[in-house]
Amino acid sequence: MAAASSSSFDPGGFFEFDLANGAVRARGAGRVLILSDTVVAPLVSAAVGNGDLTSVRKLGRQLGEAVADSLEGDASGSSAETVLEAAAGVLSVMGWGRLQMDRWGDALVVTLAQIPQLDDDHLGVAALLGGLFSSLAQREIACVPVSASGSFFVVDPGVAQMVWKWSRGGDDVAAIVGRLAAPEAS
Repeated sequence: MAAASSSSFDPGGFFEFDLANGAVRARGAGRVLILSDTVVAPLVSAAVGNGDLTSVRKLGRQLGEAVADSLEGDASGSSAETVLEAAAGVLSVMGWGRLQMDRWGDALVVTLAQIPQLDDDHLGVAALLGGLFSSLAQREIACVPVSASGSFFVVDPGVAQMVWKWSRGGDDVAAIVGRLAAPEAS
């Protein structure tokens, strides 16, 4: 299992503060607003309650574009470790937590340490991560929350509901990995 390290990500100059015009810009993301998690949480909770996390997923895609911009090219031309380090750096500097990725056979599980508590089930952060990884992979990716501590399965959207059901039913990461691998074993 590999953990991401932000050692090669350079946060220097990531933000540009334009005090004269009252604006903040982030490298690769354009203008940003700096908001506290206590302000963002009710907005995300309302989006979860309405069943529409489109805007949070869009924010994730924008963060993915910032990651790709920091790679100076297409993420597909970089190693997984390089992309992960850049993603961890962007998420950290934007306040979303410290990203780690673990491989469980063919399954990928990402964890955000110091995850902001925006909604009870971390569905908002799952949407953000899904957008980020979709942007980087240039195909649709879903992230499914599988623990209260901030772990998410990175999956094809076609199996996301099934993984969510298993997680809500009490299956831990190892059990879910086993269930996902079971059809291949038979």
